[in-house]
Amino acid sequence: MTKPRPMPERGLPAQIAADIGRRITRGDLKPGDILPKELELLSSLQVSRTTLREALKILSTKGFIEAKPRMGTRVLPADRWNTLDPTVLSWQDDSESSETLAEELFEIRLSIEPMAAALAARRSTAADRAGIRRAFEAMSRRYDDERQSIEADIAFHLQIIQAAHNRFLLPVSSVIRAALTVSIPKTLRTFGIEHSLDMHEAIAIAIEKGDEEAAEEAARKLIQDTYQRNFRT
Repeated sequence: MTKPRPMPERGLPAQIAADIGRRITRGDLKPGDILPKELELLSSLQVSRTTLREALKILSTKGFIEAKPRMGTRVLPADRWNTLDPTVLSWQDDSESSETLAEELFEIRLSIEPMAAALAARRSTAADRAGIRRAFEAMSRRYDDERQSIEADIAFHLQIIQAAHNRFLLPVSSVIRAALTVSIPKTLRTFGIEHSLDMHEAIAIAIEKGDEEAAEEAARKLIQDTYQRNFRT
């Protein structure tokens, strides 16, 4: 196990969990590997026993490790991870499979967002539609800070999911956010925002008109176009 950088005690247990979690997603720690004993971890991480145990609890809750008496704490395979957890997604940012992860997130978007747009066209309230329109206007502005552009774009998509009024769609908002966080910076730097504004507005207009079929098709067209630009160029 590679010795990690020392962490200040004031750092949250989540920092330690993220450090170990990223080493697992990168493959530095492999399924079946046994973590060092507690005293060794305390020495290498330079944190208290309470902090370490809280960090390991986070990893256990997210399906990354499992502790058994007399056997130690072992790393679990990827099929045990809580993959849709936004924290787990963030731990995979620097893994060798990050490009594959990004592509898989696009596939999830393609299965969810067109349906959400159609539902928003059917169920959205006047307040929902006004929120979608405001979000579109916000993403149409020019920002000096790229992060503002990214957040405005994300807000547009999440507004549509909320406007679908399906309680089971809301938990996947974090997955959509993660997918957008991966794709938008690349798209912005390569193509800018202008190329997709008309496609975003087409979704908003279809929802405003209550046209489910047009909303679904407009959302699908946008995602497929973005997918092509990110992975097929």
